[in-house]
Amino acid sequence: MEKQKNTGKERLPNVELLRICSMLMIVAMHVINHGNVLDTLQRGSVSYFLIWILFGISFVSISSYILISGYFLCETSFSFKRLFRLEGQVWFYSAALYIAAVLILRQPMDMSSLIAAVFPVLSCEYWFVTMYAGMLCLSPFLNKLLLGLSRKQFRLLLGFLFVLFSLWPNVFFFSPALNFGGGSGVVWFVTVYLFGAYLKRFYVPDGRTGRHFLHFSAAALLIPASRFAIELLLATPLGKIGFLQDLMWGFSLFYQYNSVLVFAAALLLFVAFLNLEIKTGWLRRLILAAAPLSFGVYLIHDNPNWRGALWEWINPSRMAGKWYLVPGVLALAAGIFLLCALLEKLRKTAALLPGRLRKKKEDIGWLGRQVRKLDEKLLRDNGM
Repeated sequence: MEKQKNTGKERLPNVELLRICSMLMIVAMHVINHGNVLDTLQRGSVSYFLIWILFGISFVSISSYILISGYFLCETSFSFKRLFRLEGQVWFYSAALYIAAVLILRQPMDMSSLIAAVFPVLSCEYWFVTMYAGMLCLSPFLNKLLLGLSRKQFRLLLGFLFVLFSLWPNVFFFSPALNFGGGSGVVWFVTVYLFGAYLKRFYVPDGRTGRHFLHFSAAALLIPASRFAIELLLATPLGKIGFLQDLMWGFSLFYQYNSVLVFAAALLLFVAFLNLEIKTGWLRRLILAAAPLSFGVYLIHDNPNWRGALWEWINPSRMAGKWYLVPGVLALAAGIFLLCALLEKLRKTAALLPGRLRKKKEDIGWLGRQVRKLDEKLLRDNGM
């Protein structure tokens, strides 16, 4: 199978489908975690094992999302327009949903929450967005540095990054290691970005899609299996050893975005989707239309001002113990995705109206001209 040629701007339906699936997994994680499903499960029950399996597999979503960015952005010229567009989208939802929370939920209006709503990226209102914005700012310099690396040097760099920020924290789980922020820090985002860039430069799809998805499935199932194994270990006399109890820190040692098992599964999933061919015309168009709405889904459903009220109203935990718990969680995730995607589509349509009404189509407006000047002064004049 020949490598798919891509200029950096062309969108690939197979990779865009992974973007959609990643966001669906993120929503499913939030249904399970924020919806308090985990707290209501009876240990040892069928539902207990199924939900922890679904929850563990869904941890690959964050790294998958970043791998997509590294794959496409490593050969794309950086522009402040992309950063400002991201900021504008985040600011819109942050401010609008904050005002709605004050008016509808009667949320107290204090200075701290107001500042967070007005400066959502700087205040880490959405942790993922803040880390992603930091990665975007570093991306032109990373791309420039990567041009000077041979394949062997690139692999050596990735090996060091993997050992330092994934393997080491897993092996010496009882220590702070390099204290880099774990899988929720910008260091890990940059690490995953570089893996995505490597795949773009050197990986050639071989067309063995089924085999790659089988490899992913095997690796992904090791994530929940690790938790079940740790539970069995801690139930023995060895569980009385103090530092071993740290194995269950958080959701457990390997339920971390930068854990060896999660990252390996994310890489295998990404490779599987790179080998996936989508030939059906209407399906390709549907995927390419839905994928750009995914980020808005995250901004809407996980807004901190509405998160508590949303999950209290939906209350997924009421399905605990029911035979339809897993299908119910998946259906809820799909429903939330569709509803939020529709709202994001309405926002994007409304945002395009000023441009369509402008008489001179080639006029990009005052803000567009300032962004272009900024690009030329800080980036193009410096060879970025």
